[in-house]
Amino acid sequence: MFAKVPERYMHRVRWVLALGWLLLITSLFYDPISYWLTLPEHTWSPLSISNITPYDCVLVQGQCLPEQPYPIGAIMFWALIVPTGVFVLMVFGHEAWRRICPLSFMSQIPRALGIQRTRKKVNPQTGKVRHELVKVDPNSWLAKNHLYLQLVLFFIGIAARILFVNSNRIALGLFLIGTILSAMVVNYFFAGKSWCQFICPMAPVEQVFAEPRGLLNSRAHTGDRQLVTQSMCRTINAEGKEQSACVACHSPCMDIDAERSYWENVTHPKQQWLYYAYVGLTVGYFVYPFLFAGNWEYLISAAWAHQENQLATLFNPGFYIFGNLINIPKIVAVPLTIGLFGLAGYYLGCKIERLYKGYLFRNHKLVSTEVVRHRMFTLCTFFIFNFFFIFGGSNFVRMLPPQLKYLFPVVMAVCSGLWLYRTWPRNPYQYQRESLATRLRKQLNKLKLNVSQFLDGRALDDLNADEVYVLAKVLPGFDKEKKIEAYKGVLKESMAEGYVNSSSSLEMMRQMRLELNITDQEHELLLTELEVEDPFLIDIEHHQNHEDWLRQESYRQALLDTIMESSREHPHQAIVLDLFDVMTGKKPFEAFNDLLNKLSPEELQSIEDIREEYSITSQEEEEILLHSNPHQLWQTMAYTLSAIEHLDALAEGKINPACNLGEISDEQMNFYRNTFSKFDKDGNDNLSAVELHSLLRAIGRSYSAERVQEVMDMITGTPKSEYISFANFTTLLHQELTEHPQEVMFERFRRFDVDNSGFINLEELRLCLRDIDISLSDSQIEEMLKLADKNSDHQISYEEFCELFGQFKNTVHSV
Repeated sequence: MFAKVPERYMHRVRWVLALGWLLLITSLFYDPISYWLTLPEHTWSPLSISNITPYDCVLVQGQCLPEQPYPIGAIMFWALIVPTGVFVLMVFGHEAWRRICPLSFMSQIPRALGIQRTRKKVNPQTGKVRHELVKVDPNSWLAKNHLYLQLVLFFIGIAARILFVNSNRIALGLFLIGTILSAMVVNYFFAGKSWCQFICPMAPVEQVFAEPRGLLNSRAHTGDRQLVTQSMCRTINAEGKEQSACVACHSPCMDIDAERSYWENVTHPKQQWLYYAYVGLTVGYFVYPFLFAGNWEYLISAAWAHQENQLATLFNPGFYIFGNLINIPKIVAVPLTIGLFGLAGYYLGCKIERLYKGYLFRNHKLVSTEVVRHRMFTLCTFFIFNFFFIFGGSNFVRMLPPQLKYLFPVVMAVCSGLWLYRTWPRNPYQYQRESLATRLRKQLNKLKLNVSQFLDGRALDDLNADEVYVLAKVLPGFDKEKKIEAYKGVLKESMAEGYVNSSSSLEMMRQMRLELNITDQEHELLLTELEVEDPFLIDIEHHQNHEDWLRQESYRQALLDTIMESSREHPHQAIVLDLFDVMTGKKPFEAFNDLLNKLSPEELQSIEDIREEYSITSQEEEEILLHSNPHQLWQTMAYTLSAIEHLDALAEGKINPACNLGEISDEQMNFYRNTFSKFDKDGNDNLSAVELHSLLRAIGRSYSAERVQEVMDMITGTPKSEYISFANFTTLLHQELTEHPQEVMFERFRRFDVDNSGFINLEELRLCLRDIDISLSDSQIEEMLKLADKNSDHQISYEEFCELFGQFKNTVHSV
């Protein structure tokens, strides 16, 4: 819901709330006005002392608590603002709270001022120095134990509330100022939302009430997957478009996908401490005022929020039970009570979890640990939300008219009931199923299959996960080869975006293989195909998590936007255009840094700032630009087209597979050998029928098993061949298709020029490229068009087409 609210509006909301919070903090030190609302003679004011309680006075340890008019800053903060935050988390989700939180907003002041700590990095090859923002090391103590630290800080905070700051306005003001300064200091030392992710004592509260998702929370894993989701860091570029500002400070990140973060951590022991101990700590916090005062009225009336002598009671008896004082000082009794309740909550939670798991086992109900934990955590959140609102904000509720007073608990019960109804049946398998169904839906769209007759007027995007899988099973034309093609696209996208790697993909995508009837062996062969197409995608050493993928994509887009913006009125147009050519692959990456050095100091500094903001290393920068440039995509496509044309010519009898080879360049031979060896699983320098089948799919030819056998027989010249050798393979792909290579080029152009207009437009290019490689994204195809389109008329002429493929001479011989 709030994820789609434009950032420029939310930025204004944050400013308003931040200024309002600073005004409230100021009122804690000086407020000559609001105490008038609490005067006993002002019975018209709901905050008047005479309206606070139905009793003549509030008894504390058997004695009347002296009441005096008071400024309302403290009671407004504790009894109105804090409960509102809890309600927002449960109903509107983490994405709403984190985007409006004043403390999170103020913690980013060092970033806004450009004064964050950096680390100097020296390139060992070039000796050039660049600076990167410092992030919390994933292997550090803080990264591994931050949740325990945050729970301890939360415990200290709520104990300090009762002891020092609940009603002492100066202490509360200093406490809030200290928290703001602490947040700013943390985000000076560490990039991103490090305060929110690793230190903030409110983070456990956010996780308990907002995970796996709020009542009205958006879903990051379904629908039209965007680079900017939920409450993740974002910025606005020069064109007014929102783009990710993620620096991958934490993984998995709750701001990007709260439910993914929840499921990845649900079985970790720290989550038991989070939920069970939090319930105990919160119950202990609300029970202690009863144990201290001897009645509930002290808590419900919020007399604790304006008790003038709070600090004077620190060493008074901390308990008053059944009319008897217990001589334990309050300064000891408070942390003792809350701490014991926290430990009891953890112990009882773990005990009930084990009993519930044993009950399910005895009744032969096979439920995973993830589901058991999830149900226990869900009940914890449901219970503590309703328990909290028995007391939280209760004094303000008592001031409402009778109709609204009784409506309040109904609203809380309905909201929490709806949340329970939506959350209880969730499980990690359903989340994964929905996530993969979204990707499968995208692949079905790319295949251009006729699905309208099965949808009764609905769009493919309107189908839920189960409907998508049912459609995939009954859809005519979605045969085995199409299923493998779609599965490959899902696998490639999931790996590219950091959701899975080559080792985890087998288990993570098991559900989809069962739905599409794809074997584990076929999965392994598809991984090989992807390795041929993009070695970095499979290399486990180069694997990046989703947050790192977002960071690098954000950098690439920010850099491109900066160069495009500079090109509009730049005095040295040639330099900027050359930079653009490097980014789009028209010129080699080696020229990139040399061109940057020709920019003005101000322009160079702006690019250095982007590098620093996203903590991009020299190696990452090279991989980002080379991995995504359209020149490389065209080169891969040229090789693929060449292989397809040779196979088609062989099938039509236009070439003889037994002819002699001409001269083979080192580049060609390396390409042939690398492609062949990737599919030669047993290393015997031969391809079996299964291996050849997989290779043919990699170059865009999804033949049937019978057709594959025919191809093998034609290549080897032997009926019922069991394999083809590397020599057979090389001979096939290196033969001249014709004595007139211009004919090959013209036929290739006609393949793309669907409407025979003499030009290739974006839609034609998309149609033909997707027919060869379904996994190409729209943005990649658009960049490929821009690279070939020399005169910027948004289409490719025959001359431009020839010029482009002329750069890849080894794919059309003699051209």
